[in-house]
Amino acid sequence: MKTTVERLDDVTVKLTVEIPPKRVSRAMNEAAKHLAQGVTLPGFRKGKIPRKVLQARLGQDAIVQHAMEDSLGEFYGEALRQEELIAVGNPEIDVKNFDESEGATFEATVQVRPEFEPPDHTGISIVHPDWDVEHVEIEQQIENLRERFAELEEVDRPAQEGDYVTLDLEVRIDGEVLESATVEDALYEIGSGGVTPKLDEELVSVTGGSDFTYVDELPEEYPEHGGEEAEFAVTVKDVREKNLPELDDDFAATASEFETIDELREDVRRTLLRRSVSQAREQLRARVLEAYLARVDIPLPEQMIEAEKDFRRRQVESQAEQFGLDVEQLLLAQGTSQEEWERTVDERAHAAVKAQIVLDELARKLEIQVSGEDLDAEIVRHAVQNNVSPQQIAEVIRQQGSAGALVGDVVRRKSINALVEAAEIDSAPPRELLVDLGILADESEGSDDGDGDEELPTVTAGDADAPKLEVATGAGDIKRAVEEST
Repeated sequence: MKTTVERLDDVTVKLTVEIPPKRVSRAMNEAAKHLAQGVTLPGFRKGKIPRKVLQARLGQDAIVQHAMEDSLGEFYGEALRQEELIAVGNPEIDVKNFDESEGATFEATVQVRPEFEPPDHTGISIVHPDWDVEHVEIEQQIENLRERFAELEEVDRPAQEGDYVTLDLEVRIDGEVLESATVEDALYEIGSGGVTPKLDEELVSVTGGSDFTYVDELPEEYPEHGGEEAEFAVTVKDVREKNLPELDDDFAATASEFETIDELREDVRRTLLRRSVSQAREQLRARVLEAYLARVDIPLPEQMIEAEKDFRRRQVESQAEQFGLDVEQLLLAQGTSQEEWERTVDERAHAAVKAQIVLDELARKLEIQVSGEDLDAEIVRHAVQNNVSPQQIAEVIRQQGSAGALVGDVVRRKSINALVEAAEIDSAPPRELLVDLGILADESEGSDDGDGDEELPTVTAGDADAPKLEVATGAGDIKRAVEEST
């Protein structure tokens, strides 16, 4: 096989491939054997029809067409490997000739990753995002827990904001009762805005046994009648006052596994602190990556961008379907327009594709390695994110042939690790705190939480013998396969 490459632009190449006659002849014979399986002729066993007889029956063009369909993909893939090209989309194939005596020649025009040298990954200076927890946050969490254990006591006085009332509610539109909005013996908190804002206004100062009506618009998101004017008939059966428990040891014992309020407060502090530190560490990774990407200016393959945009569109379509809405209705409920959302999708797709390309090149430059332990950890990570078992993720990977995407996820995560480790970070939480919170493992016990590289490498980014790294053609990861199969 002879191949030549012509670069049409920074991300598009034209690959000219010449196949020797011997291989074309072999492809034609294989095509004839395959076609013979579906042809029945008197005097010949099925699948044993000589090629000349089959050719007389079906015509030479049928065999040639079948041979091209079966073999061009193989020839094309071999040419990519020979030229060390990573295609990021489907090629446009132009067959010049396909002949047993002269051989075959075809041209494949395809988008590839841009060629560039990733810049130095050291010298990035970043201020660590805020990670500490304020006292007021701890007390708010305690107060929320206290609210959960509040008791409602019926009172003989006019209702006020924050009280609860037991009520019956009937909604009429043009005199007809809207059955889907009718409720009985519902416990309602005044000031919650759970029906319409005017209901909260009307409930203030009422007493148990009161009846009243008012006119207001149904919420916009209400099915079928959203935004329509309606009459609300309300019967208040009783008024209840919320009594909060004292913040003492008895409350701690009732509301938690702890015996004292100080122990409960300390547990809340640690829980909030661990969450805050973990979130800040993820934000740090994003900031470091953003700073590094700002050093790189490269052209991006449009096919990769379109694939990423299509995936994001499918995500929103799936979300809308779950809520029984179309995309426009879902976006409206989220406070955005179709045009704004499309702009956001475009921006994020460009950013995601750029990040993938740059991180993959950095991984090859640094010779980042991926171990079996890394892959296991990544499977667990995706299982947690998708709320399924690791075995389900592994099965999806097997069915979808997504091992390359999984390896790509690990490689990029490790590339970001290398960026963070090389960065100058100000105001970071001390390692001792990270160990104490269980975010990092004690050094004496081995590696940390997976942010560092593992031993026992099994794949190295950029290895010629690592085809899994070459199959990634978009900016997504294994999550795509999970969402498409669940």
